[in-house]
Amino acid sequence: MRSFWIFGNQLSHELELFKHIEENDVIVMIEATSRATWRPYHKQKLVLIFSAMRHFAEELREKGYTVDYHEADSFQDAWDDHFTRYDPDEIHYTAVTDAAMEKKLQQFGQKYKLVEHFDVPLFYLTKQEAVDTIGSTPWRMDHFYRQMRKRFDVLLEDGKPRGGKWSFDADNRQPPKDGLTFPAPIHFRPDAITKEVIQKVETGFADHPGDITPFVWPVTRSEARRALARFVEARLETFGPYQDAMLSDNQNMSHSLLSAAINIGLLTPDEVVQAAVASNAPLASVEGFVRQLLGWREYMRAVYVASMPGYESVNTFKHERDLPDYFWDAETDMHCIHQSVKPVIERAHNHHIQRLMVLGNFATLFEVSPQQTSDWFNEMYIDAYDWVVLPNVLGMALHADGGRLATKPYIASGKYIDRMSDYCKGCKYNPKHTTEDDACPFNALYWNFIDKHEERFEKNQRMKMMIRNWQGRDDAVKADILAKARQTLDDTDSL
Repeated sequence: MRSFWIFGNQLSHELELFKHIEENDVIVMIEATSRATWRPYHKQKLVLIFSAMRHFAEELREKGYTVDYHEADSFQDAWDDHFTRYDPDEIHYTAVTDAAMEKKLQQFGQKYKLVEHFDVPLFYLTKQEAVDTIGSTPWRMDHFYRQMRKRFDVLLEDGKPRGGKWSFDADNRQPPKDGLTFPAPIHFRPDAITKEVIQKVETGFADHPGDITPFVWPVTRSEARRALARFVEARLETFGPYQDAMLSDNQNMSHSLLSAAINIGLLTPDEVVQAAVASNAPLASVEGFVRQLLGWREYMRAVYVASMPGYESVNTFKHERDLPDYFWDAETDMHCIHQSVKPVIERAHNHHIQRLMVLGNFATLFEVSPQQTSDWFNEMYIDAYDWVVLPNVLGMALHADGGRLATKPYIASGKYIDRMSDYCKGCKYNPKHTTEDDACPFNALYWNFIDKHEERFEKNQRMKMMIRNWQGRDDAVKADILAKARQTLDDTDSL
């Protein structure tokens, strides 16, 4: 007989390896404590993975498969027990992307005979196809995205982009306005299995960060499909124009909240894309959402596979400062940071602009270690895995890879945050001030970054205007701004 090992982020009934399972074969699933403590993962992420695994095992048993499910201290302990009872000839598994898990499998393969299967449909492309498609550096998402649209015939008419443009990004940047409301997402009540897991995590992982309740995430394919249906039918329309906006009283807005389900296999990216394309939502909203999955998600995975190992240690700007304590408790007078960190503590999630233009922007301007920053993202988010965190954080948000992934650093002053959110209303710091006592910390630090790196970016088409703006300022004004920046950096922990 043979054993088929299914990991906690591969919970799809569409896995290619299912085509090879025969009557006497056994499916192995391992809820390993050691894996759950590789990092101090957010409690809600642990609940999601453990509960989804247990539900998936039950679904497989209902389909008639033999499932050997283990709660064990380590993978090895589970396999020792499995071999004692079954003694398989081969161990089949679906290819993994994260380098740490791949290394563990290589070590495992020195002792046992392993057979790897493709990881489509967890991704559109196999790992080799991803590397081939992204090509040689410099990598650019726009080119990659167009290739993907053509290859998979998405939003095309006679081979050309529907609506005459490949991207409607310019239509999807509206700031919030007074009275703006959004249809609510579906929240799911924990069943008996999830309640049991919550108790396990609360007692066994008590020192891990984050709140554990309320837990409202989908843990089965059925729940995930309901969440997808709710999004495309009621929320996709307003996702598009306001996807870059931020509101204090509505953290979810119209964001899909589907990434956690997609990244563990409860939904395939293709079925999510097809559901969006088949919806009645405006084209700009549909294309903006499709670009995140067919474009950005696959692009991030391709960058990761093509860059590892080594990418995890990039640090172009040589930033070494520590991440402040308020990234774990949200206790800061910077209202935008408070509003962006609070939902991460409460439910292990916030949306992509909070991640990029508030928290990533903070880490870049405050010169925080890229590795500390990516570790925080990896540990605190329910949808986080190395393959998506490292390129998104190190490459896009922090530009720590020197431009391999994106053409410019995503930095902004407080004026951007003020324009795209309601966070600055009532904040201790004024987004219109740069050197005054109540000045928004982002403002002086923005110009401090420009000053430090003007030679690097003076020929960058997307940075030229701000470089010239800085170069044209009076020397005394520059000196005041840089002095304020140094003071702000010194006071980081008390902001």
